[in-house]
Amino acid sequence: MTIFTTPTAHLVRVYKLLIDTYGEPKNEPDYDPLGGLVGTILSQHTTDINSERAYQQLRAIFPTWEEVRDAPTDQVAEAIRSGGLANIKAPRIKNTLHTLTEWQQSQGGSKSLSDFLYDELTRYSPEEAWHYLRSIPGVGPKTAACVLMFDMDLPVMPIDTGTSRCRSSR
Repeated sequence: MTIFTTPTAHLVRVYKLLIDTYGEPKNEPDYDPLGGLVGTILSQHTTDINSERAYQQLRAIFPTWEEVRDAPTDQVAEAIRSGGLANIKAPRIKNTLHTLTEWQQSQGGSKSLSDFLYDELTRYSPEEAWHYLRSIPGVGPKTAACVLMFDMDLPVMPIDTGTSRCRSSR
């Protein structure tokens, strides 16, 4: 399966039809890819309401990503419990933060993890940035694409099994 391609004529027609019908989509990225990455992990297998609640609780208890990284896993799990699967998601989040910390330290960086990830992603093309995110253990193709599209405003489209199934059936 090709991940990055030039849009086909058919895709361009579909895109124009969607724009004509629904208008230009409004994306208001906050350019916080680390917040988006954690938020996307929290959104897995739950509702938007529950994942947003879990994210807000996490940030209220741990205002920085460094505090989340350094907190005991059970405290992080308790903070995100309302989002479901807390005992699975808490270690994933912490592992992601530890991986980014290792990468940051290998470059001698001293900025926040949020700034580090933002700076890293802006160095790359969308495809390279996608591969960079995918190299973080536990970050799948859809999560990487969501972060790039919603948080970095890059021209990337997340594809899930439903979208892929529709694409394959034509």
